[in-house]
Amino acid sequence: MRHRFALASARQPGAQTLRLAAAAVLVAAGTVATAWAAHADPMSDASCLTDSINQARVKRGLPALAVNNDLVGIAQGWAAHLAASNGLSHDPNLASQAPSNWQALGENVGAGSGCGDLAAAFVASPEHLGNMIGSYDWVGVGVASHNGWAFAVEDFMAAAVGPSGPEGAAATTRTAAHTGSYRLVTGDGAVLSYGASGPLGNVAAATSAAAATPTGKGYWLVGADGRVTAFGDAGFHGSLAGSHLANVIVGTSATPDGAGYWLVGRDGGIFAFGDARFFGSTGAAALNQPIVAMASTPSGRGYWLVASDGGVFAFGDASFYGSTGAMRLNQPIVAMRASPQGDGYRFVAADGGVFSFGDVPFYGSAGQTPLNSPVVTAVAGD
Repeated sequence: MRHRFALASARQPGAQTLRLAAAAVLVAAGTVATAWAAHADPMSDASCLTDSINQARVKRGLPALAVNNDLVGIAQGWAAHLAASNGLSHDPNLASQAPSNWQALGENVGAGSGCGDLAAAFVASPEHLGNMIGSYDWVGVGVASHNGWAFAVEDFMAAAVGPSGPEGAAATTRTAAHTGSYRLVTGDGAVLSYGASGPLGNVAAATSAAAATPTGKGYWLVGADGRVTAFGDAGFHGSLAGSHLANVIVGTSATPDGAGYWLVGRDGGIFAFGDARFFGSTGAAALNQPIVAMASTPSGRGYWLVASDGGVFAFGDASFYGSTGAMRLNQPIVAMRASPQGDGYRFVAADGGVFSFGDVPFYGSAGQTPLNSPVVTAVAGD
């Protein structure tokens, strides 16, 4: 087996610095790549590469890097792009997508037959090793596969405030730097507020989905049977209560003016109410994992569906910005919300872990908070 590298480096001037390095690891024998493809596991490769980074650091007397979910989401989204394009390049939006308190960023990208080859190649390259053992606090690794190749992205960050846990003080600093908020809703109908003015009400019944009004001053809570309950300035536009459903309702999203909403079933079947329009569904598709949530675009002319593994399906004018479909998750995805501009979206897991894609910032999570009931959905705040 032989390795060949394509290297590139760049530095962003000023107080914040950006260090980039790219490597291509090519397998000489096609049979090797084919054999690996049958056992491809991007999630294991991402975990393996993260371990490789920290092993290289500890070996040199350096502290291990903390995994940052924000960086993981960015890296995974770009790895999926590289796999789809079957080529190597750096993420041009890394600086704008990274947490706002970053002081230095680094990125390694590469393609190879799996973690073993990639880890060895990164360590053997001075540019890439420089990022791995650089003065960073955080790391996020994403891997996506295509035709037997593993496309890997390693994103590194040094922050104004060092890590104090899985999502740590750097994430807390970011909360103050952005406006906006969100609420998490548990399966027993309780509402938890993050940056919002507080819950506006809850239901003493099982809840499977929720959607916020355009003002953020109201929301709808939806049951698995399609029952809809409105709070704040949310209006009632219809429900499926009393209907015979082939699959339970798992998600909902409102139209831009709040005069309608969609409900989505476990199979991705779409039900439109008020001024909501139908743009497509996965109701007739074979899914790897069931649909768990949806989000609509700002125009109201499209929406995304997300499965429990974080796989994303886009309809109408909705665009794809990344997913956790190739990641190993501690808990399944249960909720999805889009940014006000429609240029990104956020996933929430059952343990309250939060994953951001595109232009969506990270404000914190309940991933380390003991909950009486698992999170089942999330709604925007005011």
